[in-house]
Amino acid sequence: MTRKRQQMRFWLRGQLSALVNVQRVTFPQASLAADPIREADLIVQTWSGVVIHLHLIDEPLKMPRVKRLLDQSTGSGVVNLFMLDAELLPRPGEKVHEDRWYVPFAFLTNDWLYSYHLEGEQPVIRTLSFVPYARHELEARAAGPIAIQNLRHYRSTSRHHHLKGYWLLADFETERSAQSPHHRPPQGEWFPPPGQQKSTPPTSPLNGFAAALDDSYRLLGVTRAASYEEVKAAFRRLVFQVHPDVSALPRPVAEERFRALNEAYERIKDLNSWS
Repeated sequence: MTRKRQQMRFWLRGQLSALVNVQRVTFPQASLAADPIREADLIVQTWSGVVIHLHLIDEPLKMPRVKRLLDQSTGSGVVNLFMLDAELLPRPGEKVHEDRWYVPFAFLTNDWLYSYHLEGEQPVIRTLSFVPYARHELEARAAGPIAIQNLRHYRSTSRHHHLKGYWLLADFETERSAQSPHHRPPQGEWFPPPGQQKSTPPTSPLNGFAAALDDSYRLLGVTRAASYEEVKAAFRRLVFQVHPDVSALPRPVAEERFRALNEAYERIKDLNSWS
């Protein structure tokens, strides 16, 4: 593993751990699989129970390998986020053939891809997109750097012929991505753990409330069948961990998580008429 990739791993772990919707960020343990497709560089667990695998790509990858990874992960309810070493990518304004190995990655995340590099010793993330220039030729266009302020996950359909499919993906939501409705997740969408089927709720004005209620139960780590004592015990355990006066998290992050837990607890109590 290169020094740059190792430095990015530690930096990203700190950045992601500070996000409100992130519960923990860990490095993967060595896989026992005989032929793993590719180990993630970081494993992100959100408060709603979603698992996100972040991959730092520092060598060219063949698309069948990437598609197998997406197939396996999506089938298991695991979300993926890819970031590519900027040294492997064209410079802004450079013209490239549409069949270059990195182009399909831009079709996974709002028509751009994430690149990473070091400016001095400071990690930097930028976005790179490809726009048509001539027949079978694209022009690279860069933006950024971006600040990691949110981590979102969604289902998205890739139309690129090498990675065509319906995948679970993640991105660092920016103003631009927030304005891409075809990539925004439906209100309350969630992804089931391995082996559990996701049900599609019927269209109803109550769906928004039901989704918020489901999020509240997941945030507390209990099911709808939980008793008042079970819900209260889960709430007390979690708020003690994130209380701004005792948590090791930055105070604004701890306050936000504390507020979210309180709102979830009150919503569940209101539904069940628990005083």
